[in-house]
Amino acid sequence: MEETVVLVLRWIHIAAGFSALVVAPLAMLAKKGGDAHRRWGKWFFYAMAVVAVTAIIIGILHVNIFLSLVAVFSFHLVASGYRALYHKRVHEGQRPGLYDILLQSIAGVVNGGLFIWGFTNLVLGDRGSSVLFLVFGLIGSLFVWRNMQRFYKRAHDKHEWLYAHISGFLGGYIATVSAFSAVNMTFIKPVWLQWLWPTIIGSPLIFLWVGYYKKKLTRGRRARDVMDVRIR
Repeated sequence: MEETVVLVLRWIHIAAGFSALVVAPLAMLAKKGGDAHRRWGKWFFYAMAVVAVTAIIIGILHVNIFLSLVAVFSFHLVASGYRALYHKRVHEGQRPGLYDILLQSIAGVVNGGLFIWGFTNLVLGDRGSSVLFLVFGLIGSLFVWRNMQRFYKRAHDKHEWLYAHISGFLGGYIATVSAFSAVNMTFIKPVWLQWLWPTIIGSPLIFLWVGYYKKKLTRGRRARDVMDVRIR
């Protein structure tokens, strides 16, 4: 019975992961803030939610803690990007809601655990999987710190919600590509590179994309002149 459940969950996981892999570029290419962008973006978010839930359940049933932790890591990025759309008044003193506190708290514990796990394994001489734990734990922890910092720092850029949205969704997509690579690109060696090459390539691209919008918006242009901005 358990094997049947796992098999069904695995196929749901694969279908949702493939869906996320395909629709995210559609959201990227669509007019920012337009109906198509919002539609594909929501599809990507919910697909990633299914990916995370199924991965966590499979990880628990098969005692694969790493799979469960990486699922939380990936969904945290996407969920943070999604929640950023509700934080367009942070520069006016808006504070995080209950969902935000829960999301960042859980992610903080998981990512901190990944980092400590990786550091411990590295000290014990395991240089393979420890690299993955360290990198994912560090990236996830930095995202948690940055997300919470947005709410409590004194000086704010009124477009921070946009940069957080871009970083979160693109970071989540990189995590999706990483999982696809780890499963299907086994010809890449060493194993840690199967997981990390999307991060190595994608991180600078996120920096450039965010920088592109920052440059536009710091020239005095309003966000509504750059994209279709809605309250939610």
